[in-house]
Amino acid sequence: MATAVSVNLNMPKADIGFVRQMAKRMGWSMSIVPRLYDPETGLYFNEETMQAIRDVDAGKTFKCKNLDELLATI
Repeated sequence: MATAVSVNLNMPKADIGFVRQMAKRMGWSMSIVPRLYDPETGLYFNEETMQAIRDVDAGKTFKCKNLDELLATI
């Protein structure tokens, strides 16, 4: 039995259909995993997530005394 290998490819979105079709014909499985940051476009996948990461890096965190206090901040 052959060992499976994961491959990371960076390609234009326009080519994904072709690659999906090729994978299907070859009996391969394929999944698309979004990135948090796309260096090609300079865009973030989810700005809210990135803001939370920047806040933690800047030390903007707090501790809640209990679950009720945590839920009140949401």
